[in-house]
Amino acid sequence: MNIEERKNAFVQLGKVLSNFISKREWESYSCGLTQEEFEEFETAIVRAKVLNPWFVDDQVRRAIGGIVSMLNQTQLEQWIDSYESLEETDKRIGVVMAGNIPVVGFHDFLCVLISGNQIAAKLSSEDNILLPAISKILVKIEPRFSNKIEFVERLNDFDAVIATGSNNSARYFETYFKDYPNIIRKNRTSIAVFDGNETDDEYKAFAEDVF
Repeated sequence: MNIEERKNAFVQLGKVLSNFISKREWESYSCGLTQEEFEEFETAIVRAKVLNPWFVDDQVRRAIGGIVSMLNQTQLEQWIDSYESLEETDKRIGVVMAGNIPVVGFHDFLCVLISGNQIAAKLSSEDNILLPAISKILVKIEPRFSNKIEFVERLNDFDAVIATGSNNSARYFETYFKDYPNIIRKNRTSIAVFDGNETDDEYKAFAEDVF
């Protein structure tokens, strides 16, 4: 696949996922999935909530909405155009994903595949349903991705690695992956200061940032 083919597949993925931002019935003329495939993804949203009680329906769909905005064609093209070359490679990138937010590993998934590499993803036990369900849709759109996506229990035979975790797990990652090109993310903490003069709209905007 060339970069245009990979980009177009992700743009189409965004259009399909837009059907799941809010709960709705299957509509063949707009969904891009069969009724069975549509219901299978809706079931994945329910299963994700059962596995991780923090993943309430509204927040899972909010996360899907974030992915859809990420796959907007104009924004995707502007991002891709900032790189000189994104030729397909045989590099296998191991990705250790977090599980604190629904499908939080999607951006790494996108980066590895859009850049022409293969992904070996080790999913968090708290979020191991949604990304495989999304990847299944991507493979339906572009079957050539099927041999570029693997979900694994343990990383091996990789050329580089991206790992996200706590400060404690980062120390382990830094030791274990020290001989490979790597990106290792640790804890991130933010604060907000309120002085009591905030408006309702400001509180709502703050809630949007949090969620």
